[in-house]
Amino acid sequence: MIDDGPEQKARLRGLIDIAKATLSNVHLARFLEHEASGGCTADQLQSLWGQHKTRDMLKAAHASGRFLHYRKLNPKLTDEAIENRIALTAEQLDIEVRTSRIKVLDDPSKCLIPVLTLLGETFLCEGRDGSLRVHTRLLAEWQDLILVVPPMLITAAWMAARRPTSYEDRQSLSALKSFQKRVQRWLCDSTLPVDDDPFLDQLCQSEGLGEMHMHLNGTTEAEKIWIDALRRPETVVGALSHKVVSRESGLHVAIGNGVERLLQQEDQNLSPRRLRVRVDQAIALKAFLLEKVGQDCPRDARSADISYKNVVDNRIAESQVSRTTAEALHLIDIIGTLNQPEAREMYGVAFYWYALLRAQFCRLLVQQVSQVGFDQFQHITLNELRETTEKDFADRFRQIERGVQAPVDFLEGRFAPKATPDGTARRLMQMLRGYLEFLDEKPDGTPRKHRHGQLSDPKKTPISLPELIRLVRVFENGSDIFPSSERRLRLGLVAHFIKRTDGSELEKFYQRTQPTPVCRDAKVRREADQAARALVVLMKSTSGLSELIRGVDAASNERHAGPEVFAQVFRRMRRAGVQRFTYHVGEDFVHLASGLRAISEAVHFLDLSAGCRIGHGTAAGLLPDKWWKAQGDAVVQTIEDRLDDLVFVWGLLRQKSLLPQKIVLIEMEIRRLAMQIWKTPALTPDVLHRAWKLRHLDPIVRTYGRYDVDPDRNAEIKLFRDSAVKDPDAHSQFLRRHGIDVEADVLARARQPIFVEQASDVLSADVLLVVQSAVLELLQFRSIGIETLPSSNVRISIHETYDDHHIGRWLGYGSDFCATSVVVGSDDPGIFATSLRMEYAHIKRALQAHGAGIHADANLQEMCKASKRYRF
Repeated sequence: MIDDGPEQKARLRGLIDIAKATLSNVHLARFLEHEASGGCTADQLQSLWGQHKTRDMLKAAHASGRFLHYRKLNPKLTDEAIENRIALTAEQLDIEVRTSRIKVLDDPSKCLIPVLTLLGETFLCEGRDGSLRVHTRLLAEWQDLILVVPPMLITAAWMAARRPTSYEDRQSLSALKSFQKRVQRWLCDSTLPVDDDPFLDQLCQSEGLGEMHMHLNGTTEAEKIWIDALRRPETVVGALSHKVVSRESGLHVAIGNGVERLLQQEDQNLSPRRLRVRVDQAIALKAFLLEKVGQDCPRDARSADISYKNVVDNRIAESQVSRTTAEALHLIDIIGTLNQPEAREMYGVAFYWYALLRAQFCRLLVQQVSQVGFDQFQHITLNELRETTEKDFADRFRQIERGVQAPVDFLEGRFAPKATPDGTARRLMQMLRGYLEFLDEKPDGTPRKHRHGQLSDPKKTPISLPELIRLVRVFENGSDIFPSSERRLRLGLVAHFIKRTDGSELEKFYQRTQPTPVCRDAKVRREADQAARALVVLMKSTSGLSELIRGVDAASNERHAGPEVFAQVFRRMRRAGVQRFTYHVGEDFVHLASGLRAISEAVHFLDLSAGCRIGHGTAAGLLPDKWWKAQGDAVVQTIEDRLDDLVFVWGLLRQKSLLPQKIVLIEMEIRRLAMQIWKTPALTPDVLHRAWKLRHLDPIVRTYGRYDVDPDRNAEIKLFRDSAVKDPDAHSQFLRRHGIDVEADVLARARQPIFVEQASDVLSADVLLVVQSAVLELLQFRSIGIETLPSSNVRISIHETYDDHHIGRWLGYGSDFCATSVVVGSDDPGIFATSLRMEYAHIKRALQAHGAGIHADANLQEMCKASKRYRF
């Protein structure tokens, strides 16, 4: 047990670092891969450990690889300091395992299970509801750990220490089934245990949490995808092989394929092909270990796939438990067997190798501390390793429900509409089939006795989208002949349109080469509008769909397309009857002013009003000085982006009559940069600001003519033409920005980089604080909520820890302003290794770090209530 003293905290830090270094030992993984190039049979594994020379080489690879990764974790420590810290942890492990062996940590056949067991005993406990929990006081350390070390390895070691100890109980079918049920209750259909805070227990039970921001693709936990990869390696890992060759990233310069770079960040030798080989190795290793557990199972070392299938299918009574529980039982059996005194060392090496492969695979699905920013996040979403597993929507809803815990009562699930009504209908039917399967289960996951006949075999009994929607309502509310679902979770859908950019189009636009794009972001504007039109057609033709789709959003990398790009789409959806909108914005930006501008643009250009929300809004919470420090006190942005920031701030300060001396300085800089781009002395800050306000217009409209039979297009034409009549100077500048009637080199000048230093920036810290307050006042005035997503913010923004999160400023701790209503979401819980309950737990710790004290619980309760008020 770890107490709160300085020495014990140091010991805990050392244990975490050892666990990370042990499970990130790329050096050892490469050695094992090379030495066992012929396969993972008993003979090869025996050779690895049986020959004295090879054993020494294996130990050396283990020690050196562990040390090198420990150094990465602690770059400021000397070699001797690192040695001393490793020795301290080694001594602690020797005491824990109660062995006379010297330095068990240095033995690759023995080291892993003691490390995992000590982690489990340190972090985990059993909750009052019989579920597995993480000690709240160690939440930050746990979250840091599980980004690198797959949590099921730790939880399995904890559970293995609590399985029946007698030989008779382990052989008894009734005892085995009883233990399996206990494991299932420990896990709650998730690989990620939650905290043990009693207040959050009460809040979840009595109020129910509202999930206000979750992407359905990105929800599945990494180890669930690993389980699927072991069973279907070709489809799971093969998706990566097909995708990796086609993605190029980089807005300004070519930087290569982002997914390939993601693999190389983990291991410079890693490729899609090598990853597939390693998954095959893991399959063979796990089969080999399970065959050791059950000696009556077939031993066919020459056919890993058959061996794995036979071993898995022959596990006793596994048909009664979930796949997650079955996987945990595999690990528990393996760990329990390896803990026996007579266990042969080669099995310990096999398990270590298997764990290395498992950990590496999972890290490709979870954003690491070193992977800062939205681009790094997006590489994970694009690697397609989730694609196959995430076709099973029912399992995602089970994961959110968490069995009998049921912390979430309402989920706003985001999905991307397709380019055609049929494409969108197929995606919705896939989701709703999974939702119905989930609703038609008891809280423990078993099917209800009165199972609805139309769900028994969808191939024999095809169901249309309207019928699926009707069944959803029957299952949710019940009927005269059919009881309502016993599940607590209820689903609403939010359609989100994708922000993206096209490198080829971008180059043609700025260089004015043929064929020249009609305007900025022409391709994504057309793609988004096509998806919106298809969705509207489907909503009008499908009974009940308008009630199921609760709102509209636009997601993905905000630097790839600003709010103006989606203004026409949001207006189309509003005319179709959608009343609630949210928008991802102010999360990832070059300059803090750019993030604040983007939030303001989302409100004004998309006409967000009472009951709408802003997703993330991070720029409105960060301390300017802290943000500058994270940037190294300087940033590089394009001249046109810098000019836009200046014009936005200038207009805001002038409107509110604030900081008049700053207005003069900002105006001078605006004139200088405008002259540099446009070479027009008559272009004043006022004209630029009025032109900026027109960016809600759709520039593609100018190609439509004076009238269109599509009423939406006709409304856009009228809006466009009226603005030209009302303010011709601003409208003309609006068109010039879109490349209309400009010389070839004008936009090329606009794209040139400019270096901005904090020391000389006219947008100084006092200016940025005023702008932040003004943006938050705007949200308050319009009754717009903010969706806060702590884990996403910590990985993508400048926060080093959860305690640094800006939520405290929004709620009035340590600042002179208070935000509008704040609601909570988990964003992509699988990628951030989190859940909505854990996001609340992280917020509580952050508030306490900001001085909230006993008021933190009240703040959480208010956010929970706000989530219900702002629910779409």
